[in-house]
Amino acid sequence: MIRKSAGAWLSLLLLSATGCSALQDQVIDCETSIRNHVLAQKAWGEWSWCYDELDYPYHFAKGFKAGYRNILEGGKGCQPSLPPKCYWKPYYQSPEGRAQIAAWFDGYSHGALAAEQDGMKDIGHLPISPTARANMISSKAPVNPACFNGMYHGEVPQGTPEEIAEEMELELPGQVEAAPEGVPPMPEVDVKKPAVPYEK
Repeated sequence: MIRKSAGAWLSLLLLSATGCSALQDQVIDCETSIRNHVLAQKAWGEWSWCYDELDYPYHFAKGFKAGYRNILEGGKGCQPSLPPKCYWKPYYQSPEGRAQIAAWFDGYSHGALAAEQDGMKDIGHLPISPTARANMISSKAPVNPACFNGMYHGEVPQGTPEEIAEEMELELPGQVEAAPEGVPPMPEVDVKKPAVPYEK
């Protein structure tokens, strides 16, 4: 009996561990969605006094909250191409229904603008470490020619390796003096590119 229950618990633990990450993602998504919904409701409560004399305040408010949530989710606040599916019903295929849809779109733009003015534009973005930010900035920065000690002054050397080595006062492999007695000679190396000198 004890062995069976221990085996059942172990099986349950192993099965739950495999889906733990997916479950955690769903919990985070749900928590974020609830937070965004609450913040949008609160924002409408604070901004609604600006829109007292609207023809369709209910639809405007729905659009306002949707636009506010879009910014909270990391969107740019651009109106979607279509209204939500609840506006696709035959009831809204009339002049009054179209005016209500227009009120929703208008509210969407105002909600997105209100979210930006409330400083919520970056709330949905995870901050990165200062080191990663510095690396990203430096990878986008133009290359400074001074990093190369001004050796070529922006020009690529032309000519054969021997001519370049002579011009730059370099010794190419194969031009080395004979090794002293007891030291094996260095192997011959096929030179395709000149050695790059470093200023000291």
